[in-house]
Amino acid sequence: MNIKILVAHFTKGGASEEYANVIADTLKSNGHKVETCNLANNIPDITNFETVILGTGVRMFRVYNRWKKVLKQKSLKEKNLFLYLSSGTAAEDPEKAVEKYLDPIVKKYNLKPDSLVSFPGKMPEKWAKYDDSKKMMMNPDLAKKWAEEISSKIQRK
Repeated sequence: MNIKILVAHFTKGGASEEYANVIADTLKSNGHKVETCNLANNIPDITNFETVILGTGVRMFRVYNRWKKVLKQKSLKEKNLFLYLSSGTAAEDPEKAVEKYLDPIVKKYNLKPDSLVSFPGKMPEKWAKYDDSKKMMMNPDLAKKWAEEISSKIQRK
């Protein structure tokens, strides 16, 4: 197996990075060659990757602009593309989060991703201080399961 995969993310609260690490580790354990990239540090050239997995968080009801810079690369349309986000909305209704945040971006950039998902994010401490049950909403098992699905899809192509 020699499919080169990029797992890139942008995060402020850390949830998207934690999910990126779970996804990358799962793909590596399935024999894939994976590189990770924190988009806060640089915007990678994606031309040498067959598969691109991009993740972002949501803050103030918007995905991060830095994440969108990767979506503007023309060669992205030739790739196996998988998009994810982490947000509070995803904890309550994952499909609504995809519809609200990812679907408009896919349409705007005329992308054809293989999969769109949303994962529960981290509740900011100041918002969760009165409800301890909401402090940790993350579910890494969801990301691991999705990464297994990605592995199966790209092996079939």
